[in-house]
Amino acid sequence: MIVIRPVEHEDIDGLYHLAQKAGPGMTTFPPDKKVLTQKIIASNKAFSDDYDKNTEGSFLMVLVDTQTNVIMGTAGIYSNIGKDTPFYSFKILTRSKHSYKLNSKVSSKTLHLVNEYTGDTEVGTLILDPDYRGGGYGKLLSKCRYLLIAQFRQLFGARLIAELRGWSDDNAISPFWESVGKHFFQGMQYEHADYLSATTNNQFISDLMPEYPIYIDLLPEMAKSVIGKPHQLGEPALNMLFKEGFHYENFVDIFDAGPTVHAYVENIETIKHSQEKLLSNTVFSEAEAVECLVCNASITDFRVCQAKVYFNDDGSVALAPEAFAALLIKFGQPLRVYPLEQ
Repeated sequence: MIVIRPVEHEDIDGLYHLAQKAGPGMTTFPPDKKVLTQKIIASNKAFSDDYDKNTEGSFLMVLVDTQTNVIMGTAGIYSNIGKDTPFYSFKILTRSKHSYKLNSKVSSKTLHLVNEYTGDTEVGTLILDPDYRGGGYGKLLSKCRYLLIAQFRQLFGARLIAELRGWSDDNAISPFWESVGKHFFQGMQYEHADYLSATTNNQFISDLMPEYPIYIDLLPEMAKSVIGKPHQLGEPALNMLFKEGFHYENFVDIFDAGPTVHAYVENIETIKHSQEKLLSNTVFSEAEAVECLVCNASITDFRVCQAKVYFNDDGSVALAPEAFAALLIKFGQPLRVYPLEQ
Protein backbone atom coordinates (compact mmCIF):
# COMPACT_ATOMS: atom_id res chain seq x y z
CA MET A 1 0.00 0.00 0.00
CA ILE A 2 1.12 3.60 -0.62
CA VAL A 3 1.52 5.54 2.65
CA ILE A 4 2.93 8.92 3.66
CA ARG A 5 4.74 9.05 7.00
CA PRO A 6 7.42 11.09 8.80
CA VAL A 7 10.94 10.47 7.56
CA GLU A 8 13.10 8.06 9.60
CA HIS A 9 16.85 7.55 9.98
CA GLU A 10 16.58 4.29 8.05
CA ASP A 11 15.41 6.32 5.02
CA ILE A 12 18.79 7.99 4.44
CA ASP A 13 19.80 5.82 1.49
CA GLY A 14 16.39 6.21 -0.13
CA LEU A 15 16.50 9.98 0.36
CA TYR A 16 19.98 10.13 -1.13
CA HIS A 17 18.84 8.15 -4.17
CA LEU A 18 15.82 10.43 -4.58
CA ALA A 19 18.01 13.55 -4.28
CA GLN A 20 20.26 12.23 -7.03
CA LYS A 21 17.27 11.82 -9.33
CA ALA A 22 15.81 15.22 -8.43
CA GLY A 23 18.59 16.99 -10.36
CA PRO A 24 20.84 19.98 -9.67
CA GLY A 25 17.97 22.50 -9.57
CA MET A 26 16.68 21.17 -6.24
CA THR A 27 19.31 22.93 -4.13
CA THR A 28 17.23 22.62 -0.94
CA PHE A 29 17.41 18.83 -1.19
CA PRO A 30 20.97 18.04 -2.32
CA PRO A 31 22.50 14.56 -2.75
CA ASP A 32 24.53 15.13 0.39
CA LYS A 33 24.04 12.58 3.18
CA LYS A 34 25.23 14.99 5.84
CA VAL A 35 22.61 17.59 4.87
CA LEU A 36 19.91 14.93 4.49
CA THR A 37 20.75 13.48 7.91
CA GLN A 38 20.33 16.95 9.44
CA LYS A 39 16.91 17.16 7.81
CA ILE A 40 15.92 13.81 9.32
CA ILE A 41 17.07 14.90 12.79
CA ALA A 42 15.16 18.19 12.53
CA SER A 43 12.03 16.38 11.34
CA ASN A 44 12.19 13.83 14.15
CA LYS A 45 12.30 16.71 16.60
CA ALA A 46 9.25 18.33 15.00
CA PHE A 47 7.25 15.08 14.90
CA SER A 48 7.49 14.63 18.68
CA ASP A 49 5.28 15.28 21.68
CA ASP A 50 7.75 17.79 23.14
CA TYR A 51 8.15 19.96 20.03
CA ASP A 52 8.12 23.67 20.96
CA LYS A 53 5.58 25.27 18.64
CA ASN A 54 7.21 28.69 19.14
CA THR A 55 10.43 27.64 17.40
CA GLU A 56 11.16 26.94 13.76
CA GLY A 57 10.01 23.42 12.90
CA SER A 58 10.93 21.24 9.94
CA PHE A 59 8.40 18.47 9.17
CA LEU A 60 9.57 16.14 6.40
CA MET A 61 7.37 13.30 5.13
CA VAL A 62 8.06 10.53 2.64
CA LEU A 63 5.81 8.70 0.19
CA VAL A 64 6.49 4.99 0.63
CA ASP A 65 5.38 1.75 -1.00
CA THR A 66 4.92 -0.44 2.10
CA GLN A 67 5.50 -3.64 0.12
CA THR A 68 8.88 -2.63 -1.29
CA ASN A 69 9.76 0.16 1.21
CA VAL A 70 10.83 2.28 -1.77
CA ILE A 71 10.75 6.05 -1.13
CA MET A 72 8.80 7.54 -4.02
CA GLY A 73 8.78 11.21 -2.95
CA THR A 74 8.91 13.79 -0.19
CA ALA A 75 6.82 16.67 1.14
CA GLY A 76 7.80 19.23 3.76
CA ILE A 77 6.34 21.85 6.06
CA TYR A 78 8.42 24.55 7.77
CA SER A 79 6.77 26.38 10.67
CA ASN A 80 7.70 29.75 12.14
CA ILE A 81 9.97 30.66 9.23
CA GLY A 82 12.11 33.73 9.67
CA LYS A 83 12.20 33.58 13.48
CA ASP A 84 15.65 32.03 13.91
CA THR A 85 16.99 32.71 10.42
CA PRO A 86 15.65 35.61 8.29
CA PHE A 87 13.45 34.56 5.37
CA TYR A 88 14.24 37.05 2.61
CA SER A 89 12.16 37.87 -0.46
CA PHE A 90 11.94 40.65 -3.00
CA LYS A 91 8.69 42.59 -2.86
CA ILE A 92 7.67 44.36 -6.06
CA LEU A 93 6.42 47.88 -5.37
CA THR A 94 5.49 50.76 -7.63
CA ARG A 95 7.15 54.13 -6.99
CA SER A 96 5.64 57.24 -8.55
CA LYS A 97 7.23 60.63 -9.17
CA HIS A 98 5.32 63.71 -10.26
CA SER A 99 6.73 66.97 -11.60
CA TYR A 100 4.02 69.63 -11.28
CA LYS A 101 6.14 72.11 -13.19
CA LEU A 102 6.40 69.80 -16.21
CA ASN A 103 3.03 68.17 -15.57
CA SER A 104 4.75 64.83 -15.92
CA LYS A 105 4.30 61.66 -13.89
CA VAL A 106 6.63 58.64 -13.93
CA SER A 107 5.88 55.25 -12.31
CA SER A 108 8.58 52.65 -11.81
CA LYS A 109 8.47 49.13 -10.42
CA THR A 110 11.13 48.37 -7.85
CA LEU A 111 12.43 45.35 -5.95
CA HIS A 112 12.72 45.71 -2.17
CA LEU A 113 14.51 43.20 0.07
CA VAL A 114 12.01 42.24 2.81
CA ASN A 115 11.51 39.72 5.60
CA GLU A 116 7.73 39.72 5.16
CA TYR A 117 6.85 36.16 6.15
CA THR A 118 8.27 35.94 9.68
CA GLY A 119 6.22 33.48 11.75
CA ASP A 120 4.39 32.01 8.75
CA THR A 121 4.43 28.37 7.63
CA GLU A 122 6.09 27.30 4.39
CA VAL A 123 5.03 24.27 2.38
CA GLY A 124 7.82 22.92 0.19
CA THR A 125 10.25 20.09 -0.64
CA LEU A 126 7.62 18.55 -2.90
CA ILE A 127 9.70 15.98 -4.78
CA LEU A 128 8.37 13.02 -6.72
CA ASP A 129 10.60 10.36 -8.24
CA PRO A 130 10.29 10.78 -12.04
CA ASP A 131 9.52 7.05 -12.31
CA TYR A 132 6.21 7.58 -10.49
CA ARG A 133 4.89 10.66 -12.26
CA GLY A 134 1.41 10.48 -13.75
CA GLY A 135 -0.13 8.29 -11.05
CA GLY A 136 -1.65 11.03 -8.90
CA TYR A 137 1.16 10.79 -6.36
CA GLY A 138 2.11 14.46 -6.73
CA LYS A 139 -1.39 15.45 -5.64
CA LEU A 140 -1.21 13.05 -2.71
CA LEU A 141 2.12 14.51 -1.59
CA SER A 142 0.83 18.04 -1.90
CA LYS A 143 -2.37 17.47 0.06
CA CYS A 144 -0.84 15.42 2.87
CA ARG A 145 0.76 18.62 4.15
CA TYR A 146 -2.60 20.32 4.53
CA LEU A 147 -4.04 17.34 6.41
CA LEU A 148 -1.15 17.57 8.88
CA ILE A 149 -1.78 21.29 9.34
CA ALA A 150 -5.54 20.77 9.73
CA GLN A 151 -5.08 18.02 12.32
CA PHE A 152 -2.44 19.87 14.36
CA ARG A 153 -3.56 23.43 13.77
CA GLN A 154 -1.89 24.72 16.94
CA LEU A 155 1.59 23.96 15.59
CA PHE A 156 1.38 26.20 12.52
CA GLY A 157 0.96 29.87 11.65
CA ALA A 158 -2.13 31.58 10.30
CA ARG A 159 -0.64 32.01 6.84
CA LEU A 160 0.95 29.48 4.50
CA ILE A 161 3.49 30.32 1.82
CA ALA A 162 5.20 28.45 -0.99
CA GLU A 163 8.27 29.40 -3.02
CA LEU A 164 8.49 28.26 -6.62
CA ARG A 165 11.76 27.79 -8.46
CA GLY A 166 12.29 30.57 -11.00
CA TRP A 167 12.57 30.27 -14.75
CA SER A 168 15.86 29.19 -16.32
CA ASP A 169 16.88 28.22 -19.84
CA ASP A 170 17.83 24.79 -21.21
CA ASN A 171 21.34 25.24 -19.81
CA ALA A 172 19.96 25.96 -16.30
CA ILE A 173 20.95 29.62 -16.60
CA SER A 174 18.74 32.05 -14.66
CA PRO A 175 18.51 35.42 -16.46
CA PHE A 176 17.55 37.12 -13.22
CA TRP A 177 20.57 35.78 -11.35
CA GLU A 178 22.86 36.77 -14.22
CA SER A 179 21.48 40.33 -14.17
CA VAL A 180 21.10 40.87 -10.42
CA GLY A 181 22.36 38.26 -7.97
CA LYS A 182 25.79 37.53 -9.36
CA HIS A 183 26.73 41.23 -9.16
CA PHE A 184 26.22 41.22 -5.37
CA PHE A 185 27.47 37.69 -4.66
CA GLN A 186 30.59 38.06 -6.78
CA GLY A 187 32.42 34.85 -7.57
CA MET A 188 29.48 32.73 -6.39
CA GLN A 189 27.40 30.52 -8.68
CA TYR A 190 23.60 30.57 -8.42
CA GLU A 191 23.41 26.95 -7.24
CA HIS A 192 25.92 27.59 -4.46
CA ALA A 193 24.16 30.75 -3.25
CA ASP A 194 20.79 28.95 -3.17
CA TYR A 195 22.38 25.96 -1.42
CA LEU A 196 23.91 28.18 1.27
CA SER A 197 20.58 29.93 1.79
CA ALA A 198 18.82 26.60 2.32
CA THR A 199 21.41 24.86 4.48
CA THR A 200 23.20 27.53 6.52
CA ASN A 201 22.59 30.74 8.41
CA ASN A 202 21.79 33.16 5.60
CA GLN A 203 23.30 36.23 7.22
CA PHE A 204 25.38 36.58 4.05
CA ILE A 205 22.23 37.73 2.21
CA SER A 206 21.68 40.81 4.38
CA ASP A 207 25.44 41.43 4.38
CA LEU A 208 25.75 41.51 0.59
CA MET A 209 22.36 42.38 -0.90
CA PRO A 210 21.64 46.07 -1.60
CA GLU A 211 19.87 48.12 1.05
CA TYR A 212 18.15 50.26 -1.56
CA PRO A 213 15.44 49.36 -4.10
CA ILE A 214 16.42 47.90 -7.47
CA TYR A 215 14.65 49.53 -10.42
CA ILE A 216 13.20 46.82 -12.64
CA ASP A 217 13.19 49.13 -15.67
CA LEU A 218 17.00 49.21 -15.56
CA LEU A 219 17.31 45.45 -15.90
CA PRO A 220 17.83 43.66 -19.25
CA GLU A 221 14.63 42.66 -20.99
CA MET A 222 15.24 38.95 -20.47
CA ALA A 223 15.62 39.41 -16.71
CA LYS A 224 12.47 41.53 -16.51
CA SER A 225 10.44 38.96 -18.43
CA VAL A 226 11.08 36.15 -15.91
CA ILE A 227 10.24 38.03 -12.70
CA GLY A 228 7.46 36.05 -11.05
CA LYS A 229 7.67 33.29 -13.67
CA PRO A 230 8.07 29.68 -12.42
CA HIS A 231 10.45 27.12 -13.85
CA GLN A 232 8.87 24.99 -16.56
CA LEU A 233 8.85 21.94 -14.26
CA GLY A 234 7.21 23.96 -11.49
CA GLU A 235 4.12 25.04 -13.39
CA PRO A 236 2.02 21.99 -12.36
CA ALA A 237 2.93 22.60 -8.71
CA LEU A 238 1.96 26.26 -9.01
CA ASN A 239 -1.39 25.31 -10.54
CA MET A 240 -2.04 22.93 -7.62
CA LEU A 241 -1.29 25.75 -5.19
CA PHE A 242 -3.70 28.09 -6.98
CA LYS A 243 -6.42 25.42 -6.80
CA GLU A 244 -5.80 25.13 -3.05
CA GLY A 245 -6.43 28.87 -2.61
CA PHE A 246 -2.94 30.39 -2.81
CA HIS A 247 -2.41 33.79 -4.45
CA TYR A 248 0.54 35.58 -6.00
CA GLU A 249 0.93 39.11 -4.65
CA ASN A 250 4.24 40.38 -6.02
CA PHE A 251 6.73 38.52 -3.84
CA VAL A 252 9.61 36.75 -5.61
CA ASP A 253 12.74 34.81 -4.73
CA ILE A 254 15.87 36.94 -4.37
CA PHE A 255 18.05 34.63 -6.46
CA ASP A 256 15.95 33.60 -9.48
CA ALA A 257 12.78 35.75 -9.09
CA GLY A 258 10.51 32.69 -8.90
CA PRO A 259 7.04 33.49 -7.51
CA THR A 260 6.21 33.22 -3.81
CA VAL A 261 2.51 32.60 -3.17
CA HIS A 262 0.55 32.63 0.08
CA ALA A 263 -2.85 31.87 1.59
CA TYR A 264 -4.51 31.94 5.00
CA VAL A 265 -5.08 28.51 6.52
CA GLU A 266 -8.86 28.85 6.63
CA ASN A 267 -8.92 29.44 2.86
CA ILE A 268 -7.04 26.24 1.93
CA GLU A 269 -9.40 23.95 0.03
CA THR A 270 -8.17 20.68 1.55
CA ILE A 271 -8.29 22.09 5.08
CA LYS A 272 -11.77 23.58 4.64
CA HIS A 273 -13.24 20.32 3.37
CA SER A 274 -11.50 17.87 5.71
CA GLN A 275 -13.28 16.59 8.80
CA GLU A 276 -12.32 14.68 11.91
CA LYS A 277 -14.31 11.47 12.39
CA LEU A 278 -14.25 8.36 14.59
CA LEU A 279 -13.39 4.98 13.10
CA SER A 280 -16.17 2.40 13.31
CA ASN A 281 -16.21 -1.32 12.52
CA THR A 282 -19.10 -1.07 10.06
CA VAL A 283 -18.99 -3.59 7.23
CA PHE A 284 -19.54 -1.99 3.81
CA SER A 285 -19.11 -2.54 0.10
CA GLU A 286 -16.83 -0.41 -2.08
CA ALA A 287 -19.83 0.72 -4.12
CA GLU A 288 -21.15 2.52 -1.02
CA ALA A 289 -17.84 4.22 -0.20
CA VAL A 290 -16.15 7.46 -1.25
CA GLU A 291 -12.51 7.85 -2.34
CA CYS A 292 -10.74 9.96 0.29
CA LEU A 293 -7.42 10.99 1.71
CA VAL A 294 -7.24 9.87 5.32
CA CYS A 295 -4.82 10.64 8.13
CA ASN A 296 -4.59 9.57 11.75
CA ALA A 297 -4.45 11.88 14.77
CA SER A 298 -0.97 10.96 16.04
CA ILE A 299 1.87 13.47 15.68
CA THR A 300 4.57 10.89 16.47
CA ASP A 301 3.17 8.19 14.16
CA PHE A 302 1.46 10.41 11.60
CA ARG A 303 0.21 8.54 8.56
CA VAL A 304 -1.71 9.46 5.40
CA CYS A 305 -3.13 7.20 2.72
CA GLN A 306 -5.78 7.16 0.02
CA ALA A 307 -8.68 4.84 0.77
CA LYS A 308 -12.36 4.09 0.28
CA VAL A 309 -14.35 5.58 3.18
CA TYR A 310 -17.91 4.69 4.22
CA PHE A 311 -19.76 7.49 6.02
CA ASN A 312 -22.16 6.24 8.71
CA ASP A 313 -25.35 8.08 9.62
CA ASP A 314 -24.03 8.66 13.15
CA GLY A 315 -21.06 10.67 11.81
CA SER A 316 -18.46 7.91 12.16
CA VAL A 317 -16.63 6.33 9.23
CA ALA A 318 -15.43 2.88 8.23
CA LEU A 319 -12.33 1.82 6.28
CA ALA A 320 -11.06 -1.37 4.78
CA PRO A 321 -8.83 -3.30 7.25
CA GLU A 322 -5.74 -2.71 5.06
CA ALA A 323 -6.25 1.07 5.28
CA PHE A 324 -6.68 1.42 9.03
CA ALA A 325 -3.80 -0.99 9.60
CA ALA A 326 -1.60 1.26 7.43
CA LEU A 327 -2.79 4.30 9.40
CA LEU A 328 -1.93 2.61 12.74
CA ILE A 329 -5.37 3.30 14.20
CA LYS A 330 -8.01 1.22 16.01
CA PHE A 331 -11.79 1.28 16.22
CA GLY A 332 -13.10 4.26 18.18
CA GLN A 333 -10.04 6.42 17.49
CA PRO A 334 -10.18 9.72 15.56
CA LEU A 335 -9.00 10.21 12.00
CA ARG A 336 -9.31 13.00 9.45
CA VAL A 337 -10.88 12.48 6.03
CA TYR A 338 -10.86 14.58 2.87
CA PRO A 339 -13.20 13.38 0.09
CA LEU A 340 -11.49 13.44 -3.30
CA GLU A 341 -14.90 13.36 -4.98
CA GLN A 342 -16.16 16.88 -4.28
